[in-house]
Formats: sequence, structure tokens, C-alpha cells
Amino acid sequence: MYVVIAGAGVLGHAVAASLVEHGHDVVVIDRDQGVCDQIYAELGATVLCGDATDLHVLEEAGARRADVTLALMHRDPDNIACALLARTLGVERVIARMRDAGYEASYQAAGVTHVVRATAVLRNQILAHLEHPKVSDLLSLRGDRVHIFSVDVPPGASVVDAPVREIAAMRGFPHKCLLLGLLPAAGDGIEILRGGDRIGAGDTVLAIADAADIDALTDVLTRSA
Repeated sequence: MYVVIAGAGVLGHAVAASLVEHGHDVVVIDRDQGVCDQIYAELGATVLCGDATDLHVLEEAGARRADVTLALMHRDPDNIACALLARTLGVERVIARMRDAGYEASYQAAGVTHVVRATAVLRNQILAHLEHPKVSDLLSLRGDRVHIFSVDVPPGASVVDAPVREIAAMRGFPHKCLLLGLLPAAGDGIEILRGGDRIGAGDTVLAIADAADIDALTDVLTRSA
């Protein structure tokens, strides 16, 4: 993909690094020459020192042929302006970071195809660690009503070496829940779980569940035999 990134702050820098690592063509725009120099030195990505809310700067960055533009600047009005200009240049996919939820309608009006609600994501992660200490990673869906999350299975847990179909029939296993996959303690990658697959000690289980059932599921996966 050809990706234009507007804003090389912490998030923009990290996204640019990942995209370059994955072999995508990346152009980074930032107002700070020192930041641009650092991006070029560290990542080797194409950089353009300028204002991404300026139509001519976006054109110089090649936005007309971009597969996607990322608006990741510090101010919502700047991201909205960048998104609107990118859309007028024919960019079909525009992803923008939103800091203040009050601007959501403006992002939609600007034609942003996906809004990243940074504050909401951080809030959900903090609440998840506070309210569900056994849960590691968590992704919220449907307005926080559904969650995809991971749980580490400790040695001695009753689910160790049990088939998935038997785990689903254990006492307390929530009905609105599904075990999706497994990150093995020994090895890389992910395994998609089927009824006859077994979970080992130290494995990380990926699950989807109703928000009200997270603790019940983690109790099933971590309680002692």
C-alpha cells in the first residue's frame, strides 16, 4: 500500500515504523524539521516537512495516489481539515485519530472512513485492568457490550489438558462466550480452537464474551482443579 501519514508524534512514528517493516510505501508529513529528520534517519521512510492541512503539501506527498491517508496530528481541527482535503483529492480510505468526542460529527462530515477514539481505547484498557485483573489484552465492541480478550492459563488449572468441548460444558462457563484461539506457551503463532483441541498450562486463550461474563469465564479458565 501507499500510505500518507499526517503527524509524526508518538503514534504516527510507531505506525510508520510498523508499515515500513511490513513493506508498505510510506510518506510522513510533519511541521517539525527535526522530527522529519529523525523519521528519515531511523526508518528510511520518505518525509515531507510541511503542513498536512495544506492542499499543496498533500499533493506533494502523493495523496492523489495514496491507498490510505492517516490523520494523526495533535489537534482534532487539523485532522478534520487533513481528512477533508484528502477526500477531495480522491483518497478512498482516511483513518483519523480523534481526541475530543465532541468532534465526532465533524469527522463523519469530513468523510473519515474510520475514527480511532484514542481516549476511549485508553479508558477501556485502564478499566479492564482495574475490573478484570486476570485479563490481558482487551478489545471492546458494540459500545463496550462485547469484548475480545486473552487469559493466561496457570499450571494446575482445571482446564489444563481438557478438550474445548468439555471446557464449554464446565460449571460456570457462560453461554454468551466462545473460545476463539490459543497462543501456545511453547511456540509461535496462533491456533484456532476446535472442540477436540486441548489447552496446556501457560497457554494464552483468546475469547469473546458479553461484558457481564468476562469474570465468570476467567474464573473457569484459571480456577484450580
